[in-house]
Amino acid sequence: MASQAEAATAPGPGIGEAGEDLLATFVGPNAEYYRRRFQRLSENLFTGLRANWAAVIGGPLWAAARGLWGLFWFGLVGEVVALIVLGRGLWGPREDEQAAGVEAGLVVGGIVLLVAVKALEGLAANWVYQRRFARWRIDRKPRVGLSQHATVAGAALMAFIYPLSVYRFSAREVVDAIADFPTTRAIHIGTAKAIDAVTDFMIINFEGFFNAITVGVRAILDFLELIFVGTPWPVMALVLLLIAWRVAGWRVALFTAVALAYLGFYGFWEMAMSTISLVGASVFICVLFGTPLGVWCAKSARVNTIVKPILDFMQTMPSFVYLIPAVAFFGIGKPPGVLATVIFAMAPMIRLTTLGIQQVPAHVKEGAIAFGASPRQLLFKIELPLSIPAIMTGINQTIMMSLSMVVVAALIGAGGLGYEVVRALRHMETGKGVLAGIAIVFCAMILDRIVQGSREKGGDPRLG
Repeated sequence: MASQAEAATAPGPGIGEAGEDLLATFVGPNAEYYRRRFQRLSENLFTGLRANWAAVIGGPLWAAARGLWGLFWFGLVGEVVALIVLGRGLWGPREDEQAAGVEAGLVVGGIVLLVAVKALEGLAANWVYQRRFARWRIDRKPRVGLSQHATVAGAALMAFIYPLSVYRFSAREVVDAIADFPTTRAIHIGTAKAIDAVTDFMIINFEGFFNAITVGVRAILDFLELIFVGTPWPVMALVLLLIAWRVAGWRVALFTAVALAYLGFYGFWEMAMSTISLVGASVFICVLFGTPLGVWCAKSARVNTIVKPILDFMQTMPSFVYLIPAVAFFGIGKPPGVLATVIFAMAPMIRLTTLGIQQVPAHVKEGAIAFGASPRQLLFKIELPLSIPAIMTGINQTIMMSLSMVVVAALIGAGGLGYEVVRALRHMETGKGVLAGIAIVFCAMILDRIVQGSREKGGDPRLG
């Protein structure tokens, strides 16, 4: 304990008498050499730089043995590049005198680059090793000395990377198995046909199920469009302004008034309300299914382990791909556009609900349980109220992702402002496309500001 305290409080990265035993433990063989080098480096960095000939000769292998993997990859990449340049000069085509001159230049350049990389490895070795020793004096977790396992791992990496890389970029003719991944087109075609067969089977045998989903989504859309599109525009504008003022304050209400005026003056009112209906239906479905699923993931580690990679898949899949199964199962129009948007936008709702439940302080839950709270009471009176900020953030992110899907969903007949953007793109009408894009931005900002205002008020469960 005393030696650790002395090492941690030693002035600077120097060795000192108290640190010599630590250095011997850390370095292993050749401790005296590294003691002198580290002492010189601690006195003056520039004058203390000296080439470590073991690092010059061993290169990346020396770095791997000492556990300096950053230096290992630097040396490996540099040496491979130098050997490739040298190899292209030695084994490149020799068709004329000009080519021969280029090859001679490549040989010289490769040798110069290899020497330069070796020199940098040697000069940087002691400095990098000293910095690692300084960190080790505070945190003793990293391994010390020479590691046989690391040496073997470094040698295996070098034996695998060096010859294949040099051969691939230097040889006149490369074996097909090295130049291209060894596969056949039949694998791709066979898998695609299998997916098509499964899709056809589901379309034929689950037609009633898909029709029921379409009817349900259509009912939600019709209800929202009756409210947003069917309501007279002065009434709807007044309601939106009152909501913005009540929830987020007069500044957001003023911004909402400006945005609504833009939508009206440029003829986007009905399309904007239709877009908000699409987004509202998508967000409603996301919240309806995403919130309980997020709670389930927070309560069950096994479920979270299963759902997490599915959410990663949903968030990384290109948005256009979602249109393919949506059209295959539900046809074209607004319902498949909503369903594709739901799949694309539900992930943040689930993730942030899970995060909010998991971040509820343990002592709060323990206190509730100590006072006799049942699991149901714990969830609805403690965990969910304290998770409101995270859940509102999830709703906000779901709204933003739904709006980003509006243009894509317009390709399958979802309509709204997205259709205006698609039509402008089709006919190369830049001005109309920009105006429609600004309208989508205003819709997003209105919803974002209102949700943020409600989130700020929901930050304390005692409010509101």
